Amino acid sequence: MDITTARVVRGDDTAAVDEALADATASYLLDRVHEAKVAHVALSGGSLAERALPRIIEVSNDQGLDWAKVHIWFADERFVPRGTPERNAGQVVTALRVATGFQAENLHIPAGSDSGMTLDEAAADYAARLTRVIGISSRNRFPSLDLVLLGMGPDGHTASLFPGLPGTEVDDEIVIPVRDSPKPPDERISLTFPMLAESMRCWIYATGEGKRDALKLARSGTASRSDSPVGHVTAIDEVALFADAAALGE
Repeated sequence: MDITTARVVRGDDTAAVDEALADATASYLLDRVHEAKVAHVALSGGSLAERALPRIIEVSNDQGLDWAKVHIWFADERFVPRGTPERNAGQVVTALRVATGFQAENLHIPAGSDSGMTLDEAAADYAARLTRVIGISSRNRFPSLDLVLLGMGPDGHTASLFPGLPGTEVDDEIVIPVRDSPKPPDERISLTFPMLAESMRCWIYATGEGKRDALKLARSGTASRSDSPVGHVTAIDEVALFADAAALGE
């Protein structure tokens, strides 16, 4: 399943989309923890982490989710020193402070540029952690996340898979180093298309008129991976689009 056949959850405005995403995420995580005793979730940064994640945590707390059973991963992270504002981790750490029972060891943050690792080493380290903690899927040679919550940019990028960069063509790795990002900072670590494809569910969060053209191109099914990365996100069970009327052009 990809974005051309995705379930679309429409909200009149951003607040409505945040509410729908929070309700859906809480429900899915409760079910997953009940069935498997653990859930592995990867997040993007930006408005998803800043605005939607706090509401997800609030609703999940209200519904009784045991956050001790949830592992949080990152769809991408900026390769800058830990604790600097450019890191996605800061927003996520702040939000998780009120997640009932969440365990610090279940937060898996890619290494920063102050770790003593090179960018390539940090990407390899993150891939090794994913494999060690989650294990290898019986369907493939990659780990399988339960849910990936992805944002998208006005250029159609998602995670740190940017149009025109070589990372969009990677088919044999689960994590890649990203150089020359058109959006600063220029060095990043990102999950890949094959890692996303091995996830059970990928939900794409898109709000605002600035996403309209990129979302239209992605949903057309006519663009290449390089031209529209978000248009080529796939998952095993479901790709869903949580978007407001402005992003959908309505």
